[in-house]
Amino acid sequence: EQPRAIGDTLDQVAGIDATLFGEAAIEVLPRVSSVLILACGTSYYAGSVARYWIESIAQIPTTVEIASEYRYRTSVPDKDALVVVVSQSGETADTLAALKHAKGLGMLRTLAVCNVATSAMVRETAMQFLTRAGAEIGVASTKAFTTQLVGLYLLANALAKAKGRLSPEREHAAVRRLRHLPAAVQSVL
Repeated sequence: EQPRAIGDTLDQVAGIDATLFGEAAIEVLPRVSSVLILACGTSYYAGSVARYWIESIAQIPTTVEIASEYRYRTSVPDKDALVVVVSQSGETADTLAALKHAKGLGMLRTLAVCNVATSAMVRETAMQFLTRAGAEIGVASTKAFTTQLVGLYLLANALAKAKGRLSPEREHAAVRRLRHLPAAVQSVL
């Protein structure tokens, strides 16, 4: 199902633009000073990959935290940070609690990368990117993971573009590679 899920997720993507993440992203992304990714389990691993992309493509410092641990330690809030929560269901209790904690610290630039449009996480964030993985029937969250990676790769590029760090040539190449991804995954499988 991964090629279909990736293709469905990319159906909403004409190019790399802040509006992929909602209207608020147009104002927010250029002002982001850092990125904080909060997630659990498989989504945490997607966030860990995204850290490398955001730092190398957008040149923005990025931290990835296990959501269940984030709220139990003293952290230094950055009101200019983009707080990204990643969840397949959008109902992951620890990630929701971490999001509420970050917002309580004054970190209000929030974005959910999620598979369920009606979830609590989507409702609690200022911006959203909806993956289209479909129902995940199993513990190994493969198609949710790969669609989260698509969303996070788009975010890295959108941040770079908002900061003036993404040339039209690099944007075109990124979109071309993404468009080829469903066929490449199908070939591997």
